[in-house]
Amino acid sequence: MSTRIAPIPKHRFHEPKKNLPAMRPRTISPEDRFTRAFVRAYAEQAATLHRRSPKTSLAFTLEIPVNGYGITDLLAIAWAGMDGETFPTATAFAKVAKPTCRAFEMKLSNWQKALAQASRYRNFAHQTIVVLPPKICDNAMRALDTFKLVQVGLWSFDPKSNQIRTIFTPRVHKPRSSRYWLQSIEKSAAAPNSALPISGRG
Repeated sequence: MSTRIAPIPKHRFHEPKKNLPAMRPRTISPEDRFTRAFVRAYAEQAATLHRRSPKTSLAFTLEIPVNGYGITDLLAIAWAGMDGETFPTATAFAKVAKPTCRAFEMKLSNWQKALAQASRYRNFAHQTIVVLPPKICDNAMRALDTFKLVQVGLWSFDPKSNQIRTIFTPRVHKPRSSRYWLQSIEKSAAAPNSALPISGRG
């Protein structure tokens, strides 16, 4: 699997196994650390987690705001590799590559809030998934029927063991709004050092 990570200023890193640049401790919350650890683990395990998907090129961007639908903690964009081909705009990339967008919402405790937030991401993402620490995920599993009803995934992640556990992963569905799907790609492409194969913006 080809894995590339697109950072934004708050979280700068380029390869899953490389350490993030030093940041002042007061700027990094426990949830930030949880998210960054998950990104590394997910980058390494994505081929297994999505083994049926032919889209094996990945670009990650953290904290992408999409108008009216909140700020997703992690947006993972997957597409089929095209031998180094680049596109002049996000629109051209979206039209040809037809990338899959997966939006992840991370929480250390309040899984109810995570579920509410993640459900809104279905407007621009093909899959939305809540990621929780194991003990909190065990609590959330009591509402598994609700996760399934609203088609929001439920995963647990243990930073100590680097283990991702998939409790429920929804099927890939067309985003409710193609406009906001494209907007999420545009914002990922506009992030500093974007890993998307897009040479311009828009």
